[in-house]
Amino acid sequence: MDRLRLRMEALRRLAKEPEDPNCVFLAEQAINDYLKNEIDALKAALERVGKAIDEEAAKGQGEDWSLMVGYVQSCREKLPGAIEEWQKD
Repeated sequence: MDRLRLRMEALRRLAKEPEDPNCVFLAEQAINDYLKNEIDALKAALERVGKAIDEEAAKGQGEDWSLMVGYVQSCREKLPGAIEEWQKD
């Protein structure tokens, strides 16, 4: 069974018991557990494209890669790095 389906089963059980005092915490934890791998994969992809752009820029062939470097950096900054903090709370 895939990860999404497992998380959805847990969320479905929680949706049937919204008055459970742990419902919010458990729902957030299930969603965060699923998203963690997705965010890690996106971070890795951004690292790869950033490195490739840096390598091209280092060749110094009269090209201006600053827009691309800036965009990759802004994408990195937008990633929810606080997800680990959510899981600790």
